[in-house]
Formats: sequence, C-alpha cells, structure tokens
Amino acid sequence: MFNFRRKKTQPPQPLTAPVSETGGLVWDNAARTALNQAAAQAPVPRLLKNKLRSELKKAAEQKTRAAGRTHVTPEDLMQGLLEKLPANMRQKIENAVKEGPAGLQKLEQEFKKGKS
Repeated sequence: MFNFRRKKTQPPQPLTAPVSETGGLVWDNAARTALNQAAAQAPVPRLLKNKLRSELKKAAEQKTRAAGRTHVTPEDLMQGLLEKLPANMRQKIENAVKEGPAGLQKLEQEFKKGKS
C-alpha cells in the first residue's frame, strides 16, 4: 500500500568535469576546487548543497559570459557568489577585502561572534 522506507540520500557530487554541461565553458582547476569547497562549507542542509552548487555555478558562468570569455576562473566564481549575497553582506565583504588581510580577519571574527 504505502512505502514508508526511507531512501538513502546521496551526498552532493563535486564538480569534476572540466567542461560545463551548460554551454561549453571550461572551468579551471582552482575555480572547480573553490566551487566544491564553497558548497561543502555552506551552512545549508545537506539536501540543498547540490542546489547551492548549481546556483553558484550558474552565477560564475554568467559572469564569465558577460566578460566575453569561455574560461571560468575563481574570480568569476567570487563575483557570482557576491551577487547572490544580500546587499549589506556584500558591502561588508567588499570593505573587508579593500582593507586586506587585517580586514578579512576582522570580518571573520565578526561572523564568529554572530554565530555564538
């Protein structure tokens, strides 16, 4: 009648192919590694990790195409990620980057305080 057995969920699959399935863009190794790391470390439920990876991938590829290139770089990924963030968070990150390593450490401490 009803099947109440739980299906085992598969862990998110990292992006391993160098060529995107969505338009023939080539991902360099550093960009691919950064995408996998961002998705793995994101504070979202496991079931949403593949969706998050897909959204970040799409945003990076849009940045690459907008720049008229066919090779996705970590910078494209970062710019795509920043576009997905709320404006206030994006501004904090951009300001911290301008301040350099000290600004980034300060921002990291601020985030850690917010989590506690």
